Amino acid sequence: MQLALRFDSPPRRPARPLGRASLEARIRRALGVPADLIVTDNRRTMIATRHRGPRLEIRLHHMFLDAPSGVIEELLSYLADGDRRASAAVGRYIEANRHRIKRRGARVLLRTRGRHHDLDAIAAEVGARYFEGAVDGVRITWGRKPPQGKRRRSIRLGTYTHDQQLVRIHPSLDQAFVPRFFVEFVVFHELLHHVVPPREVGGRLEYHTPEFRRRERAHPDYRRAVRWENENLSALLKS
Repeated sequence: MQLALRFDSPPRRPARPLGRASLEARIRRALGVPADLIVTDNRRTMIATRHRGPRLEIRLHHMFLDAPSGVIEELLSYLADGDRRASAAVGRYIEANRHRIKRRGARVLLRTRGRHHDLDAIAAEVGARYFEGAVDGVRITWGRKPPQGKRRRSIRLGTYTHDQQLVRIHPSLDQAFVPRFFVEFVVFHELLHHVVPPREVGGRLEYHTPEFRRRERAHPDYRRAVRWENENLSALLKS
């Protein structure tokens, strides 16, 4: 059962995620607490921390993934103690890498309310239930309708564009015969791309990493969604 193969790769190459796991491990060792690293492409906030129960969530701009060792040491000092000197050093690194902060692209018209499913409500519910605020700021919209009369052999049910932090859901899912739980699962899958970034393997980006697959299969509706898709794919292709 390969449900995720039909969602697949985002249309644009995201920021390089090199070194995320090793940086996360260094942060955990330095702080001595359970910590989770989330790599962002935020345009305003380069560093942010938030306590989630016993765990500390740390959000860093991707520019830190290939930062020099000295900058990483200053970053760790800043995270551990709020050291002013370290903060200044990290600030200088950020200023020197301003060119890596993406400018806001063309405005995207968000269409969330469909005839049968409201993506805004679904995304809010999925985000609160499974991500505890980690997907705040991610936008969602219905994609464009495909040309009429063109026969399709495959369908991409959803995409996540990293640099826009935007989820697009295929409009074929906005039909009466498509159950809400399935739309919710597609939205969950795409939001998971925001939380579990790709990794580079053999010079290529792997979007569905082992961690991604593990979390996807842990979803309570995973098997039901796979079964429903397999039974209704032909109807989706015709719509």
